[in-house]
Amino acid sequence: MTKQKRKARSKGDLEQELRNQLALLKHACDAFDNGFTHIGKHIALTLRVLLYHHGQSQALLRQLGLLDKRFLDSAGDIDRRNELSEWRLCVFRLRSDGGNFLAKCLSGGDTNSLRWLSFENWWNNPVIKDKQHRFFNRRELVLNVADTDGGAHVDSELEEAYMALSRENSLGWNFFDGEKSTPFIGPELQCMRQIAHEVLETIKKKAPQYCP
Repeated sequence: MTKQKRKARSKGDLEQELRNQLALLKHACDAFDNGFTHIGKHIALTLRVLLYHHGQSQALLRQLGLLDKRFLDSAGDIDRRNELSEWRLCVFRLRSDGGNFLAKCLSGGDTNSLRWLSFENWWNNPVIKDKQHRFFNRRELVLNVADTDGGAHVDSELEEAYMALSRENSLGWNFFDGEKSTPFIGPELQCMRQIAHEVLETIKKKAPQYCP
C-alpha cells in the first residue's frame, strides 16, 4: 500500500477534538457512576488519548500545550515505610453483603490530600503499593487497562504485577461475613474513574474553555 501524505491538523481542529474527547470522558464517567463500571476500560482509553506521549503517540493535551499546567492530585504520597498495602485513589466501601474499592470522588473524597503537581510528577508518582511492595503510578494503570486489558486491546498475557493487582488480590484485603472470606475485586477501574475526575477538574480549573 502506498504511504499517504499527512497534513497537520489546525489548532482549531485539535481544540474541537479535545472538547469531543472531554465530552466522551464525562459521558463515560456518568455511566460508571450509574453502575456500569466496565466502562472504566473506555475511560482508560480516553485518558490515554489525552495524556500519553511517547514516540508516535502524541498526547492531545500536549499538542495544545496543556501538559504544562499543574494537575489536581487527590492521592497524596505513598508511605514507603508502611508494611501494609495502600491504594491512594480509592477508599473502602463496606456493605452488609460485601465490600469493594470505590473511587474517592464517589465517596465524598478526602479533601485534605488535594494538591497541584506538575504533570510529570502527577503522571509518575506511585498511587498504589501492594503486599509485595510493588508500586503502580497513574501512567502504568492507564496503559495496562487501555493497551492490554480491554481498552483498545485484549492481550493474551498481562504484566505479572498488573495481573496480581487486578485478578489475584495482591492488595490482600478480603470481606468476611462471619462464614466465608471473599477477596476484594481489583481497584483498577475505580482508579480510572478517579484519574478521570482529576483530569476533568484540572481542565475545569486551568482551561475551562474546553469543558463539556
